[in-house]
Amino acid sequence: MQVITDKELYRRIWDKINEDYSFYPSVNSRKKWLKPDDVFQKYKIEKIWDERQEAIVNTILCDVIGEEMYALDWQHDCFLFDPNERIPLGYAYYDSVRDCTVYFPEYYPNGDYHFFVSKDWSSGLYGHPWKKELIVVGEKLIVEIEKSRVELGLK
Repeated sequence: MQVITDKELYRRIWDKINEDYSFYPSVNSRKKWLKPDDVFQKYKIEKIWDERQEAIVNTILCDVIGEEMYALDWQHDCFLFDPNERIPLGYAYYDSVRDCTVYFPEYYPNGDYHFFVSKDWSSGLYGHPWKKELIVVGEKLIVEIEKSRVELGLK
């Protein structure tokens, strides 16, 4: 896991989300923020996830993506990480260089928009915190999430 501290890379990533996906953070936003050619499935999340559900999602990401990807938490630190690292729920550490605590985001959207996306942008999880929605992008990822739908409390 590595915090994305390169300001140019950070800007390019968020520009892509804002421009290519028309992402507009708002409680009342009706704007569809996926590209027309994206294969996706939207779910309502019925319950807050615990360590078990987080581990299920992580295992699915290992199986489907299995390599370095982005973990993007709107208005917070963003990361390059490999799901095979199995970062525990609630993971945080103190960064003495920046004099701050760094929190790795949960897969469950717990307060801000989040994006867990492959580096080629073909598969990912996009969480909406207020609507309690999870949008799964990519055919293989959808198939695997669907297998665990009940355990994840997805409707």
